[in-house]
Amino acid sequence: MFSKTSLLIALLSSCFIAPLHADTPATKESNAFTQTTKDKAAWKTYLAKSQALRKADQVFLKNELKMLGQKKASLPEYTKEFGFEVKQKTDWFKSAEGKRVMDIILSFQTPSGGWSKRTDMSKAPRKPGQAFGVEQDYIPTFDNGATSTQLMLLAQAHQATGDKRYSDAFAKGLDFIIAAQYPNGGWPQNFPLVGGYHDHITYNDALMSDLMVILHKVALAQEEYSFATPAQQQAAQTSLSRALDCVLKTQVISNGKRTIWGAQHDAKTLQPAKARAYEMISLTSSESVGMLNFLMDLESPSSEIINAIHAAAAWYEENKIVGKTWTRGDALLKEDTNAPPMWARFYEIGTNKPLFGDRDDSVHYELAKVSEERRLGYAWYTTSPNEVLAKYTRWAKQYPQ
Repeated sequence: MFSKTSLLIALLSSCFIAPLHADTPATKESNAFTQTTKDKAAWKTYLAKSQALRKADQVFLKNELKMLGQKKASLPEYTKEFGFEVKQKTDWFKSAEGKRVMDIILSFQTPSGGWSKRTDMSKAPRKPGQAFGVEQDYIPTFDNGATSTQLMLLAQAHQATGDKRYSDAFAKGLDFIIAAQYPNGGWPQNFPLVGGYHDHITYNDALMSDLMVILHKVALAQEEYSFATPAQQQAAQTSLSRALDCVLKTQVISNGKRTIWGAQHDAKTLQPAKARAYEMISLTSSESVGMLNFLMDLESPSSEIINAIHAAAAWYEENKIVGKTWTRGDALLKEDTNAPPMWARFYEIGTNKPLFGDRDDSVHYELAKVSEERRLGYAWYTTSPNEVLAKYTRWAKQYPQ
């Protein structure tokens, strides 16, 4: 009889890492190498850390409940995002309101070091015996900007006020990010691990790029991140280098050409992976925007990164939809000669045909075949690549092919 932990170790500790060729089935011969003893040890250590942090979070709350004589944790208030505007100027952090909100943010940092999503952090600090978030499987998480957003605000708050509580909480959060990073350089959606698609390396909602932006800024120790210690800078740079290696290995190669990325990639094989029923294995145009944007911000990029950027930009140019527009809920595109170029959210690997999914796990080439509920409830097309392609035009002058 295997425990949940031993099963996870058995599944993940045998990982191999290889450049991704989505149009070639994964075989023993096509993989660069099988894991060494050192690789297996790294995964075993990683999974043990995940389990230890989960236990620490659970024990902390359990002890509070015992002290209060409370059987079940109460829940904080739910909100779509965090309950307050996250983009603030320096003076806000010095104001009574800014300090009040930052105190609430501090109170919702988990013992493991992260934050939850969809939890209102504008009303009142977390109370003893209260859960650290409203959704159990997302406590803590990197999903929907959680944890990365709080760390960004802590850095700004420290710069504005010099309050050591902010830099201490930031240090704990930075350690959490680094602890959550897979040995192959990617990040899961949630950490400690919860299983299922949440354990995939996640590009969805700019998760990977958001974490890499923070690491990049810490490594440089500039502006609001100037408080970073030399040790933190080094740790951030090492983590970032591993992440960049993962980014290059997960850029999908189809028909012999580099393309873009999937919304999720399997933590074991690095292949594009399925998430929710309507989020199929595919190339994803919207999620890849954040990564392409970040890569162009790197100073002195390697030749491999330069090639990756050119290839992703070329894929966007080759697959743009012109003269059309889409309104959420519509089954068909409308003609509009003045509309900016747009892209489907998902594309079939190998053919670059737009893909659309539904809650019953069905996959379609036509949006009209998707249920009205999913047409209304999901962004199937995007214009977001236009901005990053404009940036690419400027970037390419400095780094021509």
